[in-house]
Amino acid sequence: MASTEDKDKKTKDSDKSKKSEVDKDVNSEEDLSEIEVLQKKYEDNYDALLRATAEIENIKKRTQKEIENAYKYSTESILQEIIPIYDSLSLSCALSDEKITKEQLDQGNKLLLSMFQKIFEKNNIKEINPAGETFDPEFHQAISTLEDAKQKNDAIIEVVQKGYLLNNRVIKPALVIVVKNKD
Repeated sequence: MASTEDKDKKTKDSDKSKKSEVDKDVNSEEDLSEIEVLQKKYEDNYDALLRATAEIENIKKRTQKEIENAYKYSTESILQEIIPIYDSLSLSCALSDEKITKEQLDQGNKLLLSMFQKIFEKNNIKEINPAGETFDPEFHQAISTLEDAKQKNDAIIEVVQKGYLLNNRVIKPALVIVVKNKD
């Protein structure tokens, strides 16, 4: 009987060995399949990363170009409004003194001034004309001082040149003469 048991045991061991080899083959196939799936996911993610990186670089370049163009052509619209004024001045200067009267000259100057005023209004440019006001260094630049006992210190007695604001920001301060009395 021992020999039958030994044969059965050998058969069982042999079956276990075969089953173990089959399990190893199945596990190997599953491992290979899982590796392939992971490799595919890796490749997909790497490809997505490369595309995203390229898209970011393209956005940076496009944005930089848009900023450069915005800066380069930011004055285009105001220049299109100034060019007709320049053309009108050029034309009036080309006329001889004999062909133009003082009234025509005054009328032309008023027309040009009104054209400039429209440009200023359209582009939110405001004049700083501080005659009679108190000196404010944020809006005025004192180019001289005078004594005047009739007026208080820091009063603006003369505006040499008007200043200008663009969207409430000083782009050119008014040049003024200010009262400074000795105390």
